Amino acid sequence: MPEAQSDNTDALQVTFLYASQTGNAESISYTTYEEAVKRGYSAEWHVLNDYKKFKFDELRTVVFVVSTTGDGDPPDNSARFWRALKKTSRDDGAAYAHLRYAILGLGDTNYSNFCNTARRLDKQLGELGATSFYPTGLADDGTGLEEVVEPWIEGLWPALAKELNQDSTSDKVPDAMSKDTKEAAELADSAVDALAALSIDKKDKEDNDLATEDLAVQSAYEFLPLGLDFRPMATVKAITGAPRLPAAVCAIHWSEETEEEEHAQTDGKEYPPWHADIEADARAQTPFLAPIKAMQQATGDKALKRTLAVDLDVSAADNIRDEWQAGDSFNVYARNDPQMVSALLGRLGLNVNEAQRSIFIRSSDEKIQLPAHLRRFGSVATTVRALFDWALDITSLPRKQLLRALADHCSEPIDRDRMLYLSSRQGAAIFDELRRQGPALVDILHAFPSCAPPVARLLDLLQPLAPRSYSICNAPQRDAGVWRFAFNVVEYELEVVDPFSDNEDTGKQSSPMRVNRRGVCTPWLERLCKAKAVGSDPILVSLRPNLNGFRLPPPSDTRPVIMVGPGTGVAPFVGFLEQRAAELEAALAAAEEKDNIQGPSAPSTWLFFGCRSSTEDYLFKDDLEHHHSSGVLSRLSVCFSRDAAAREQRGTQRYVQDAMLFREDEVGDLLVTKGAMIFVCGDAKGMAKDVNAALADILCSYSSAHPACATHLIPEITEPAPLTKAQALQVLGRWATERRYVRDLWA
Repeated sequence: MPEAQSDNTDALQVTFLYASQTGNAESISYTTYEEAVKRGYSAEWHVLNDYKKFKFDELRTVVFVVSTTGDGDPPDNSARFWRALKKTSRDDGAAYAHLRYAILGLGDTNYSNFCNTARRLDKQLGELGATSFYPTGLADDGTGLEEVVEPWIEGLWPALAKELNQDSTSDKVPDAMSKDTKEAAELADSAVDALAALSIDKKDKEDNDLATEDLAVQSAYEFLPLGLDFRPMATVKAITGAPRLPAAVCAIHWSEETEEEEHAQTDGKEYPPWHADIEADARAQTPFLAPIKAMQQATGDKALKRTLAVDLDVSAADNIRDEWQAGDSFNVYARNDPQMVSALLGRLGLNVNEAQRSIFIRSSDEKIQLPAHLRRFGSVATTVRALFDWALDITSLPRKQLLRALADHCSEPIDRDRMLYLSSRQGAAIFDELRRQGPALVDILHAFPSCAPPVARLLDLLQPLAPRSYSICNAPQRDAGVWRFAFNVVEYELEVVDPFSDNEDTGKQSSPMRVNRRGVCTPWLERLCKAKAVGSDPILVSLRPNLNGFRLPPPSDTRPVIMVGPGTGVAPFVGFLEQRAAELEAALAAAEEKDNIQGPSAPSTWLFFGCRSSTEDYLFKDDLEHHHSSGVLSRLSVCFSRDAAAREQRGTQRYVQDAMLFREDEVGDLLVTKGAMIFVCGDAKGMAKDVNAALADILCSYSSAHPACATHLIPEITEPAPLTKAQALQVLGRWATERRYVRDLWA
């Protein structure tokens, strides 16, 4: 049982802990930690996976900020903590009776298991005797995190003061923020002078065009024109609800030395200069370099999405051949678009020499530690160029906190007021439109030409560039030295409506502008595959073992297996089938040695796969049909969402959930009477919800035809009766807990 802290521990000590997949929870936790330090608290800030380093068992007062990823899963950088917490719950139900905590959860109601990490954490800590001193906040990214985050943080401070027995007469800790923080907060909630007098016309719009010829670093980057109508701002008399400003912590020290600069230059390599210094998180293994072995386009030229299948040579990695299994995935550490980075550096006023000069990053306040992703640069030299290439997220959707901070660096009142408006409660509608248009940081700076933030301030504001994860679609039984994966090249077209494009004669608006946008990792991978000889420059990757039971059961497990994977979601199932084929071949060889005439038999497998066209994007067609014809795959149901002729010819359905419902009697029999396992891989927002609903409908339909099965599915039911939808969902939830219904989902 963990021991509580001794009574002489600093009574005003508070620890801020985070678990973050994309960086949002980390950023919010860090900003709150900064504010606590400014308020005078003795505060620390850590990632949950470091629970041993900061002695979690001894903490008294903790503030958690945690997000939810995948199928309601905790972020990777908290996996070790969760394993330890689970073990503690088995050992001692009062292990954390000394702990007082507050939890802020981040989630998205567009996905299943909203804020599941926060809910689980609250439940398990309570079961271990810990006490919540402040109500848990559940922020919804679907409607805007700040709607919950800002008031939750505002209410945290009086709750924390009460918890630590702090009052306004205390001479140890001020009962208010420091002068700088207080002024920033007052500015965020105060009226903006002359705001009501502002009017927007075409001249204002034209003034927002920044000539690229003036950039210090030239770039061919195509800026995204923002179509934002600020005219409603003219009626606003006061701005309220703007987020807090994070403290200015990062300070850049320009190096004059050369002997410490081995990590500073990229030298044209396609991996971070500091790759050897990257620490593995709990779920991912140590990163290593792997060359691209082969690449082919997996879709036809007319396919709506271009899909590439790539082989990575991982044979040289230490022990990796024995570490991975079918169903695992891996991280790719990609770089930002070089043209975008050049445009951004130029917009920030840096020339090529300044961008490539070696720097170190230090904290400007000895009481506040640097953000986790920047700490290595206190002792390891880097460059501004390398940071924006490899370390900083410059493409994610803009956050209100970023806009609020950028407003302070606008020299023109009109730019400053517009940014304040975007970050305020009154500007919620136009902020939503800004996010719909998806501008990168450089696009925002381009649209507000007087905004000139220092590079050091951007280090405070930008989240880390997270690695991208891809499913492995082969099995080590065939070739443990190769990882095969498939990905859609993320390219999309945005429609941007110019609010000032009304035709004066007809009163009608002109056609919207169309701007091409690209993702970060997949276009970069495609460029590498096409521009350089395969097998030349390696990329940085790390194994990401699947810890959620996403594993093909062994042949000795006779339960049927149902797999659902439309699009690239089929990738792990190709690996499953390759594994099963290898297992059957090995079993057959063993049987022949023993003169066993009967030979091995495999459990039933059924794959539901979906694509748009039978000719353009039927991924892994040869592999799937080969496994089907050989008997490794018992049944193959392929759906074509935009190919009516193929549906009619083959007698198939439009979507995978339709195919499952079309065969509901057979699927229901496999689930209820034969105990089939269900694996689902793909999009969490749409497909996974639809498949889950289809499974619930199948259980309801099957129990209606076979009422007696209800007592088997739900022990609390004593009389045969059809299941309700709620009861069917309850059954699916229990199967998920038992890892009989396993999903590997992504946003």
